[in-house]
Amino acid sequence: MGLLQAVTDDSASDVGDQRLFLAGYLNSAEKWALFSDAWAEELKAAPAIDYFKMAEAQNRRDQFKSWSEGQRDEKLSSLARVIAHFKPLSFEVSVSRKEFFDILKPVSPRGLGNPHFTSVFHVVSILSRFASSKGGNIPIEFIFDEQDGVSDDIDLFFGYMKRNFPRKVRKLISGNPMFRDEKIYLPLQAADMIAWHVRREHELNTELPLTNLLRSDTHLVSEIENEVLQRWAHHHSQLPAVKHLQSKGQWRDIKREIARQSALGYIPPHGTRWKNFVNGARELIASLIRR
Repeated sequence: MGLLQAVTDDSASDVGDQRLFLAGYLNSAEKWALFSDAWAEELKAAPAIDYFKMAEAQNRRDQFKSWSEGQRDEKLSSLARVIAHFKPLSFEVSVSRKEFFDILKPVSPRGLGNPHFTSVFHVVSILSRFASSKGGNIPIEFIFDEQDGVSDDIDLFFGYMKRNFPRKVRKLISGNPMFRDEKIYLPLQAADMIAWHVRREHELNTELPLTNLLRSDTHLVSEIENEVLQRWAHHHSQLPAVKHLQSKGQWRDIKREIARQSALGYIPPHGTRWKNFVNGARELIASLIRR
């Protein structure tokens, strides 16, 4: 039946609302394989680089050290033309880190109070729902650039969170999201390019010349708004003993305990036939507090 793959990278702003962007492309696995060959060929074209990272190109350092602006700009245009040639669907998701940390982080367990965790799940949501709305029946594999700690949290909670989707949307999600090294998995370098550009456009409040080549004709845009953060904050604040799940050590312990219970057959949110989720969660948290 084939497979679609969504590749996503992130770019975070340190100015204004300190907005975090996750952006990338959706295409068939077959086209991504062809893209990787073409991208690798362009990387090797003189002047050659081993890999592409937009921040290095912008600052002319590392792979772009000693390059002139003209050489750098020509390389960027050539790489952007490779992306456009394969006609992927482009998308972006964003959230204000300032609002996120003000509203959600104080009342959330450590992992759930991470804007990367929330944004990864949001990318899966908008793309799978969009595909479903268009009558799609080809499963989507979600591939993200590596983020410390986020991959473990996603693996642990993704199955439970996915159950909130309608069945026809769930059927389009191929397994848990995967996290890869962008220096090795070449499509992520394309995602890096568009993520940097949409973030930079937000900071400058102007359109960059290359972005039109990077965006597809249909470009999906989704913002996690403050109203959503407020609803999540209210929900998280109702969790029992949430203040005891906010340090790195506490979060590590509860994840270890949840993994142990899952291995014994405990299935959130309802548990097994003999254990209720709410009572089980309270027991787990209470035992951690006692220890």
